[in-house]
Amino acid sequence: MRWFENVGRFVFGTECLGCGGVAERLDPWLCPDCIKELERESKAGVSPGGDAYSLFPMRPLTRRLVHALKYGGIPGMATYLVRHSSAVRGGFIGEELSMFPKPLYFVPVPLHRARLRERGYNQAEKIASALAVVVGGRVCRWLRRKTFVVSQTKLSKEARERNVSDAFECALPKELPVRGTVVVVDDVFTTGATTSACIAAFGHDFPLPIKVCTLIYDEPASVTADYVADCRMEWNL
Repeated sequence: MRWFENVGRFVFGTECLGCGGVAERLDPWLCPDCIKELERESKAGVSPGGDAYSLFPMRPLTRRLVHALKYGGIPGMATYLVRHSSAVRGGFIGEELSMFPKPLYFVPVPLHRARLRERGYNQAEKIASALAVVVGGRVCRWLRRKTFVVSQTKLSKEARERNVSDAFECALPKELPVRGTVVVVDDVFTTGATTSACIAAFGHDFPLPIKVCTLIYDEPASVTADYVADCRMEWNL
């Protein structure tokens, strides 16, 4: 009967992306128990430091979901996670975002065109779009990636900084807004090397305050699974 169960999971989509179990009801990807766990994690919004904020800590559940977004071809997961985060549920991150000078300009970390072809979409842009909808603001593509860099996922903090150094450049409008807050958006914050490189691209004399908001905060020591996923994608090209 094992084959029948597997076919049923494929046809009816009853396998929870969180725990892998079969459930009669999914919402639309998680079983009731995993939804409750996600809601608990949403209350733990974290600040990696400085002006950086993350909607979720990296946990087994949130890791699986961000991998589904980043590697599994499920762009809708960005909106799902943002809507279930403390950004819209009265938590710490929502309070912080509400105090930023308005309007908010959500600037996604750009992908190199080769990586964009590989994945089909920029997950940071999907997250930025979801944030703009739920908290108010607009998505601004004010950064360009100049160079293709190797995966960050198994590099030290110093190696990450070298890897993304000078990787981005500004693509600002001719008439820059005179008020508001730029929020650089990415999927995962580990050491902050990528978002710091993005902030540096704006220059020291940039007139607007710049913050960082990521979907997940990942401790730098726990990135092996990301490295494996990146390698798998590269070998499958």
